[in-house]
Amino acid sequence: MQQGEMIRSETVVPAPRRAQLSAELLKEEREQHQFLSQYVKQCMVEGTDFGRISGSEKPTLLKPGAEKLIDLFSCTPEFTLVPEFCHEDFETGFFKYTFRCRIISRELGAVLAEGYGSANSRESRFRWRLAHRKCPACSKDTIVQGKSEYGGGWVCFKKKGGCGEKFVATDERITSQTVGRVENEDIADLDNTILKMAKKRAQVDGAIALARCSDMFTQDVEDFSLQELGGAQAGSALKADGTLDASNLEASPKMSVAEPAPTFDFGPSRGEPRTAPVPLTWGEASNLARGIAGARDARALRKVGMLIKEARAAGRISEPERSDLEKLYRAKQLELTNSSRPSIRRVS
Repeated sequence: MQQGEMIRSETVVPAPRRAQLSAELLKEEREQHQFLSQYVKQCMVEGTDFGRISGSEKPTLLKPGAEKLIDLFSCTPEFTLVPEFCHEDFETGFFKYTFRCRIISRELGAVLAEGYGSANSRESRFRWRLAHRKCPACSKDTIVQGKSEYGGGWVCFKKKGGCGEKFVATDERITSQTVGRVENEDIADLDNTILKMAKKRAQVDGAIALARCSDMFTQDVEDFSLQELGGAQAGSALKADGTLDASNLEASPKMSVAEPAPTFDFGPSRGEPRTAPVPLTWGEASNLARGIAGARDARALRKVGMLIKEARAAGRISEPERSDLEKLYRAKQLELTNSSRPSIRRVS
Protein backbone atom coordinates (compact mmCIF):
# COMPACT_ATOMS: atom_id res chain seq x y z
CA MET A 1 0.00 0.00 0.00
CA GLN A 2 1.43 3.35 -1.01
CA GLN A 3 1.80 6.22 1.43
CA GLY A 4 -1.28 8.43 1.66
CA GLU A 5 -3.65 5.79 0.34
CA MET A 6 -6.90 5.59 2.33
CA ILE A 7 -7.77 2.37 4.11
CA ARG A 8 -11.25 1.22 3.20
CA SER A 9 -13.20 -0.52 5.91
CA GLU A 10 -14.90 -3.71 4.87
CA THR A 11 -17.16 -3.70 7.93
CA VAL A 12 -20.78 -3.97 6.81
CA VAL A 13 -23.20 -1.79 8.78
CA PRO A 14 -26.56 -3.54 9.05
CA ALA A 15 -29.62 -1.58 7.95
CA PRO A 16 -31.86 -0.45 10.82
CA ARG A 17 -34.89 -2.63 11.40
CA ARG A 18 -38.37 -1.61 12.44
CA ALA A 19 -39.36 -2.19 16.05
CA GLN A 20 -40.86 -5.64 16.34
CA LEU A 21 -44.33 -6.00 17.81
CA SER A 22 -45.41 -9.02 19.78
CA ALA A 23 -48.60 -10.33 21.31
CA GLU A 24 -47.17 -9.75 24.80
CA LEU A 25 -46.36 -6.12 24.00
CA LEU A 26 -49.83 -5.46 22.60
CA LYS A 27 -51.43 -7.07 25.65
CA GLU A 28 -49.32 -4.94 28.00
CA GLU A 29 -50.18 -1.73 26.14
CA ARG A 30 -53.89 -2.58 26.23
CA GLU A 31 -53.80 -3.30 29.96
CA GLN A 32 -51.91 -0.07 30.71
CA HIS A 33 -54.49 1.95 28.84
CA GLN A 34 -57.32 0.22 30.71
CA PHE A 35 -55.66 0.91 34.06
CA LEU A 36 -55.23 4.57 33.12
CA SER A 37 -58.92 4.82 32.14
CA GLN A 38 -59.92 3.31 35.49
CA TYR A 39 -57.67 5.76 37.35
CA VAL A 40 -59.23 8.72 35.54
CA LYS A 41 -62.76 7.59 36.37
CA GLN A 42 -62.06 6.66 39.99
CA CYS A 43 -59.46 9.17 41.16
CA MET A 44 -59.80 12.30 39.02
CA VAL A 45 -62.56 14.82 39.75
CA GLU A 46 -64.50 16.53 36.98
CA GLY A 47 -64.34 20.29 37.36
CA THR A 48 -61.05 20.10 39.29
CA ASP A 49 -58.76 17.76 37.37
CA PHE A 50 -60.52 18.00 34.03
CA GLY A 51 -63.58 19.75 32.61
CA ARG A 52 -66.20 19.36 29.92
CA ILE A 53 -66.61 22.34 27.59
CA SER A 54 -69.33 22.80 25.01
CA GLY A 55 -68.03 22.45 21.47
CA SER A 56 -65.16 20.13 22.48
CA GLU A 57 -65.59 16.38 22.06
CA LYS A 58 -62.90 15.51 24.61
CA PRO A 59 -62.51 16.78 28.20
CA THR A 60 -59.89 19.42 28.89
CA LEU A 61 -57.04 18.41 31.20
CA LEU A 62 -56.48 21.01 33.92
CA LYS A 63 -53.37 21.70 35.99
CA PRO A 64 -54.37 19.59 39.06
CA GLY A 65 -55.09 16.65 36.77
CA ALA A 66 -51.73 17.04 35.04
CA GLU A 67 -49.99 16.98 38.42
CA LYS A 68 -51.82 13.76 39.36
CA LEU A 69 -50.84 12.02 36.12
CA ILE A 70 -47.19 12.98 36.51
CA ASP A 71 -47.14 11.72 40.09
CA LEU A 72 -48.95 8.52 39.05
CA PHE A 73 -45.99 7.58 36.84
CA SER A 74 -43.50 8.46 39.65
CA CYS A 75 -42.10 11.43 37.75
CA THR A 76 -41.12 15.03 38.48
CA PRO A 77 -41.55 18.00 36.12
CA GLU A 78 -38.54 20.18 35.30
CA PHE A 79 -39.25 23.61 33.78
CA THR A 80 -36.92 25.62 31.57
CA LEU A 81 -37.55 28.94 29.82
CA VAL A 82 -36.78 28.84 26.11
CA PRO A 83 -34.96 32.20 25.65
CA GLU A 84 -35.18 32.32 21.86
CA PHE A 85 -38.97 32.28 22.14
CA CYS A 86 -39.28 34.75 25.03
CA HIS A 87 -39.68 38.51 24.86
CA GLU A 88 -40.13 41.26 27.47
CA ASP A 89 -40.76 44.89 26.55
CA PHE A 90 -42.15 47.08 29.33
CA GLU A 91 -42.28 50.12 27.05
CA THR A 92 -44.61 48.59 24.45
CA GLY A 93 -46.27 46.21 26.91
CA PHE A 94 -45.52 43.05 24.94
CA PHE A 95 -44.56 39.96 26.92
CA LYS A 96 -44.09 36.44 25.64
CA TYR A 97 -42.87 33.39 27.50
CA THR A 98 -42.25 29.83 26.33
CA PHE A 99 -41.53 26.98 28.72
CA ARG A 100 -40.18 23.50 28.14
CA CYS A 101 -41.36 20.95 30.67
CA ARG A 102 -39.32 17.76 30.90
CA ILE A 103 -40.96 14.89 32.77
CA ILE A 104 -38.19 13.01 34.60
CA SER A 105 -38.45 9.56 36.19
CA ARG A 106 -37.63 9.60 39.90
CA GLU A 107 -36.16 6.11 39.75
CA LEU A 108 -34.17 6.26 36.52
CA GLY A 109 -33.46 9.98 36.28
CA ALA A 110 -34.29 9.76 32.57
CA VAL A 111 -36.52 12.12 30.59
CA LEU A 112 -39.68 10.19 29.70
CA ALA A 113 -41.67 12.98 28.04
CA GLU A 114 -41.46 16.62 27.09
CA GLY A 115 -44.02 19.38 26.70
CA TYR A 116 -44.02 22.99 25.53
CA GLY A 117 -46.26 25.89 26.44
CA SER A 118 -46.39 29.54 25.40
CA ALA A 119 -48.38 32.63 26.41
CA ASN A 120 -48.19 36.28 25.39
CA SER A 121 -49.82 39.61 26.17
CA ARG A 122 -51.51 39.81 22.75
CA GLU A 123 -53.93 37.03 23.68
CA SER A 124 -57.44 38.42 23.99
CA ARG A 125 -57.81 37.43 27.65
CA PHE A 126 -54.80 39.61 28.54
CA ARG A 127 -54.96 42.35 25.91
CA TRP A 128 -58.56 43.39 26.50
CA ARG A 129 -60.69 44.20 29.52
CA LEU A 130 -64.30 45.17 30.10
CA ALA A 131 -64.71 48.83 31.03
CA HIS A 132 -67.71 49.83 33.15
CA ARG A 133 -69.20 53.17 34.05
CA LYS A 134 -67.70 54.58 37.26
CA CYS A 135 -69.48 56.68 39.82
CA PRO A 136 -68.29 60.33 39.83
CA ALA A 137 -68.79 60.39 43.62
CA CYS A 138 -67.12 57.20 44.87
CA SER A 139 -65.15 56.15 41.73
CA LYS A 140 -66.50 52.58 41.85
CA ASP A 141 -67.70 50.81 38.70
CA THR A 142 -71.18 50.27 40.16
CA ILE A 143 -73.22 52.57 37.92
CA VAL A 144 -76.45 51.10 36.55
CA GLN A 145 -79.36 52.66 34.71
CA GLY A 146 -82.26 53.45 37.00
CA LYS A 147 -85.73 52.08 36.37
CA SER A 148 -88.21 54.41 34.73
CA GLU A 149 -90.73 54.02 37.57
CA TYR A 150 -88.13 55.43 39.97
CA GLY A 151 -87.22 58.39 37.81
CA GLY A 152 -84.69 56.76 35.46
CA GLY A 153 -81.24 58.33 35.19
CA TRP A 154 -78.17 56.63 36.63
CA VAL A 155 -77.72 55.05 40.06
CA CYS A 156 -74.60 53.97 41.95
CA PHE A 157 -75.94 50.56 42.94
CA LYS A 158 -75.55 49.90 46.69
CA LYS A 159 -75.93 46.13 46.36
CA LYS A 160 -72.79 46.10 44.22
CA GLY A 161 -70.86 48.13 46.79
CA GLY A 162 -71.77 51.59 45.49
CA CYS A 163 -72.63 54.73 47.42
CA GLY A 164 -76.28 54.96 46.28
CA GLU A 165 -75.88 58.38 44.63
CA LYS A 166 -78.29 59.24 41.79
CA PHE A 167 -77.50 61.15 38.60
CA VAL A 168 -79.60 62.53 35.75
CA ALA A 169 -79.67 60.61 32.47
CA THR A 170 -77.77 63.38 30.62
CA ASP A 171 -74.90 63.65 33.11
CA GLU A 172 -71.83 63.82 30.85
CA ARG A 173 -69.58 62.59 33.64
CA ILE A 174 -71.23 59.20 33.08
CA THR A 175 -72.40 59.22 29.47
CA SER A 176 -68.96 60.28 28.18
CA GLN A 177 -67.27 57.24 29.71
CA THR A 178 -66.08 54.45 27.44
CA VAL A 179 -67.70 51.11 28.21
CA GLY A 180 -67.37 47.61 26.82
CA ARG A 181 -64.25 46.01 25.42
CA VAL A 182 -61.20 48.28 25.67
CA GLU A 183 -57.46 47.66 25.51
CA ASN A 184 -55.82 46.94 28.85
CA GLU A 185 -53.53 49.87 29.64
CA ASP A 186 -52.03 48.09 32.69
CA ILE A 187 -50.78 45.04 30.81
CA ALA A 188 -47.49 45.06 32.74
CA ASP A 189 -49.45 44.08 35.87
CA LEU A 190 -50.19 40.74 34.17
CA ASP A 191 -46.54 39.87 33.51
CA ASN A 192 -46.44 37.19 36.22
CA THR A 193 -49.85 35.84 35.19
CA ILE A 194 -48.68 35.38 31.60
CA LEU A 195 -45.50 33.67 32.82
CA LYS A 196 -47.47 31.18 34.93
CA MET A 197 -49.93 30.51 32.12
CA ALA A 198 -47.08 29.46 29.81
CA LYS A 199 -45.67 27.22 32.56
CA LYS A 200 -49.04 25.58 33.15
CA ARG A 201 -49.58 24.89 29.46
CA ALA A 202 -46.16 23.23 29.21
CA GLN A 203 -46.94 21.01 32.19
CA VAL A 204 -50.29 19.90 30.78
CA ASP A 205 -48.68 19.17 27.41
CA GLY A 206 -45.98 17.10 29.10
CA ALA A 207 -48.48 15.17 31.21
CA ILE A 208 -50.54 14.20 28.16
CA ALA A 209 -47.38 13.08 26.35
CA LEU A 210 -46.25 11.06 29.38
CA ALA A 211 -49.55 9.24 29.89
CA ARG A 212 -50.22 8.98 26.14
CA CYS A 213 -53.81 10.03 26.80
CA SER A 214 -54.44 12.45 23.93
CA ASP A 215 -57.38 10.22 23.00
CA MET A 216 -58.90 11.06 26.40
CA PHE A 217 -57.94 14.70 26.96
CA THR A 218 -57.23 17.91 25.11
CA GLN A 219 -55.75 21.11 26.53
CA ASP A 220 -55.97 24.93 26.38
CA VAL A 221 -59.67 24.88 25.55
CA GLU A 222 -60.36 26.17 29.04
CA ASP A 223 -58.40 29.32 28.17
CA PHE A 224 -61.05 30.53 25.72
CA SER A 225 -63.15 33.45 26.92
CA LEU A 226 -66.61 32.67 28.28
CA GLN A 227 -65.84 28.92 28.18
CA GLU A 228 -64.08 28.31 31.47
CA LEU A 229 -65.27 25.56 33.77
CA GLY A 230 -65.36 25.97 37.52
CA GLY A 231 -67.09 22.91 38.93
CA ALA A 232 -68.84 19.80 37.74
CA GLN A 233 -72.13 21.65 38.00
CA ALA A 234 -72.72 25.38 38.03
CA GLY A 235 -75.26 27.30 40.02
CA SER A 236 -78.76 28.30 39.02
CA ALA A 237 -79.48 31.46 41.02
CA LEU A 238 -77.87 34.90 41.16
CA LYS A 239 -76.42 36.20 44.40
CA ALA A 240 -76.71 39.85 45.41
CA ASP A 241 -73.50 40.68 43.55
CA GLY A 242 -74.78 39.10 40.36
CA THR A 243 -72.75 35.88 40.54
CA LEU A 244 -74.26 32.40 40.44
CA ASP A 245 -75.09 30.59 43.67
CA ALA A 246 -74.11 26.94 43.21
CA SER A 247 -76.10 25.84 46.27
CA ASN A 248 -79.40 26.56 44.54
CA LEU A 249 -78.97 24.16 41.63
CA GLU A 250 -80.91 20.95 42.08
CA ALA A 251 -79.31 17.63 41.28
CA SER A 252 -81.34 16.12 38.46
CA PRO A 253 -81.34 12.69 36.83
CA LYS A 254 -79.57 12.34 33.49
CA MET A 255 -81.65 13.55 30.60
CA SER A 256 -82.92 10.83 28.31
CA VAL A 257 -82.56 11.07 24.56
CA ALA A 258 -86.32 11.40 24.19
CA GLU A 259 -86.46 14.52 26.41
CA PRO A 260 -86.39 17.65 24.24
CA ALA A 261 -83.74 20.24 24.92
CA PRO A 262 -85.01 23.65 26.08
CA THR A 263 -85.28 26.57 23.73
CA PHE A 264 -84.94 30.20 24.68
CA ASP A 265 -85.07 33.63 23.15
CA PHE A 266 -82.31 35.67 24.72
CA GLY A 267 -83.80 38.97 23.57
CA PRO A 268 -86.24 40.95 25.71
CA SER A 269 -89.94 40.25 25.25
CA ARG A 270 -92.44 42.93 24.32
CA GLY A 271 -93.53 43.45 27.92
CA GLU A 272 -90.00 43.90 29.23
CA PRO A 273 -88.38 47.32 29.43
CA ARG A 274 -85.63 48.01 26.90
CA THR A 275 -82.71 49.68 28.61
CA ALA A 276 -79.25 50.67 27.45
CA PRO A 277 -76.84 47.72 27.86
CA VAL A 278 -74.58 47.86 30.92
CA PRO A 279 -71.90 45.16 30.43
CA LEU A 280 -71.51 42.42 33.00
CA THR A 281 -68.25 42.05 34.86
CA TRP A 282 -65.87 39.37 33.61
CA GLY A 283 -66.68 37.16 36.59
CA GLU A 284 -70.43 37.44 36.05
CA ALA A 285 -70.17 36.58 32.35
CA SER A 286 -67.88 33.64 33.14
CA ASN A 287 -70.31 32.35 35.75
CA LEU A 288 -73.16 32.43 33.26
CA ALA A 289 -71.00 30.48 30.81
CA ARG A 290 -70.17 27.99 33.57
CA GLY A 291 -73.87 27.55 34.21
CA ILE A 292 -74.40 26.59 30.56
CA ALA A 293 -71.35 24.33 30.28
CA GLY A 294 -72.06 22.62 33.60
CA ALA A 295 -75.75 21.90 32.95
CA ARG A 296 -76.34 18.15 33.16
CA ASP A 297 -79.90 18.07 31.83
CA ALA A 298 -82.61 20.15 30.21
CA ARG A 299 -83.98 21.47 33.50
CA ALA A 300 -80.63 22.80 34.68
CA LEU A 301 -79.98 24.41 31.29
CA ARG A 302 -83.43 25.99 31.31
CA LYS A 303 -82.72 27.64 34.68
CA VAL A 304 -79.54 29.21 33.37
CA GLY A 305 -81.45 30.38 30.30
CA MET A 306 -83.92 32.18 32.56
CA LEU A 307 -81.04 33.99 34.31
CA ILE A 308 -79.59 35.08 30.99
CA LYS A 309 -82.97 36.31 29.81
CA GLU A 310 -83.48 38.28 33.02
CA ALA A 311 -80.03 39.85 32.77
CA ARG A 312 -80.72 40.71 29.12
CA ALA A 313 -84.05 42.32 30.01
CA ALA A 314 -82.31 44.41 32.70
CA GLY A 315 -79.84 45.70 30.12
CA ARG A 316 -76.83 44.00 31.70
CA ILE A 317 -75.69 41.94 28.69
CA SER A 318 -74.14 43.60 25.65
CA GLU A 319 -74.68 42.30 22.13
CA PRO A 320 -71.25 40.55 21.85
CA GLU A 321 -71.81 38.82 25.20
CA ARG A 322 -75.34 37.88 24.16
CA SER A 323 -74.01 36.34 20.95
CA ASP A 324 -71.29 34.35 22.78
CA LEU A 325 -73.70 33.05 25.42
CA GLU A 326 -76.27 32.10 22.82
CA LYS A 327 -73.69 30.09 20.87
CA LEU A 328 -72.75 28.23 24.03
CA TYR A 329 -76.42 27.66 24.83
CA ARG A 330 -77.22 26.26 21.38
CA ALA A 331 -74.18 23.97 21.48
CA LYS A 332 -75.26 22.66 24.88
CA GLN A 333 -78.79 22.07 23.55
CA LEU A 334 -77.38 19.93 20.76
CA GLU A 335 -75.15 18.04 23.19
CA LEU A 336 -78.02 17.25 25.57
CA THR A 337 -80.30 16.19 22.74
CA ASN A 338 -77.98 13.97 20.73
CA SER A 339 -75.34 12.78 23.14
CA SER A 340 -75.34 10.60 26.22
CA ARG A 341 -71.71 9.49 26.11
CA PRO A 342 -69.62 9.63 29.31
CA SER A 343 -66.86 12.21 29.74
CA ILE A 344 -64.22 9.46 29.73
CA ARG A 345 -64.63 6.40 27.56
CA ARG A 346 -65.60 3.24 29.41
CA VAL A 347 -63.20 0.35 29.91
CA SER A 348 -64.27 -2.73 28.01
